Amino acid sequence: MNALELFRTGRDYIEIAAILGMSVPSVESEIHRRRSAENGDTAQQDHAGAAICRFPHRIKPGTPVNFFGGQRRQV
Repeated sequence: MNALELFRTGRDYIEIAAILGMSVPSVESEIHRRRSAENGDTAQQDHAGAAICRFPHRIKPGTPVNFFGGQRRQV
């Protein structure tokens, strides 16, 4: 059984995490992901393969970031 099936049987996140040997946040995200997939929402799957780039370009030291007049970080 997966996390969503266990959730539908009336168990809570903590019980499901103990049964599957997962953390509670990972159980919550798996349930949300499976529900979204059932509804036809594949945005999370499309986004999952995207690379995470926290600092896309070099910012000079001392430059204000996310302030008025400063550079904005591209996400």
